[in-house]
Amino acid sequence: MEGPGRDRVAAVAGILSVVVFVVGQYVAPVLVWPAEQVGGLVASFYANFEDRLLAEAILFGMASALFLIFLGGLWTVLGQAEGQQSQLAPVVVAAGAVTIGFVLLQAAILVALIALEESSLGIQEQGASPASRALFYLHEQVRNLALFPFAVFLGAAGAVAVRTGVLARWLGWVGVAFGLLVGVLAAGLIAGLDVGPADQVVFLVVAAWLAVLAFGVGWPLPSAARRVDEAMD
Repeated sequence: MEGPGRDRVAAVAGILSVVVFVVGQYVAPVLVWPAEQVGGLVASFYANFEDRLLAEAILFGMASALFLIFLGGLWTVLGQAEGQQSQLAPVVVAAGAVTIGFVLLQAAILVALIALEESSLGIQEQGASPASRALFYLHEQVRNLALFPFAVFLGAAGAVAVRTGVLARWLGWVGVAFGLLVGVLAAGLIAGLDVGPADQVVFLVVAAWLAVLAFGVGWPLPSAARRVDEAMD
């Protein structure tokens, strides 16, 4: 612990989790519909990009482990700021943990989809099995559903920052706004709306916000430095 309520190990873990997750998001191409892969090993997307897809799953696992370490430090900082009547700090941790559970489930589905597509190459040359298509849909919907607890995490963390001043209040207001935005995005994706590149833009902007939040867990942000001691009392 560095200074009142500060945990630099958790801060570094949070920043690294954002970096690792962003790398994992773009280390492999976007998944394609399994039915489009016809013609054996050479034409199979899942065989051609197996190493990169598995790397994505591994990186998501690493990012999840680092994020859980960050959650522990974040809980300490927000819980001390709220005091004995802490209400939102447990919500932040629970929402973050549920989000990580969805991320790990998505990674597990990806690994299963790769294995199933590889095994199907030896027994068929036309199209994909119903199981592959089901896993593809499940992978996509798990990602969309993960946005709901993530929206709660963003909004609750932002609300604590606004109420207590333990972090920069502007960071808190941005977090609350991002929570609403991610919640709307989740509903739109599940409803089948075509959001174009908007989801990737939101992902990168929110990732930057998370990195700043993680930094604030270990080192007071400039605009919050004078209020930290008061918020911790």
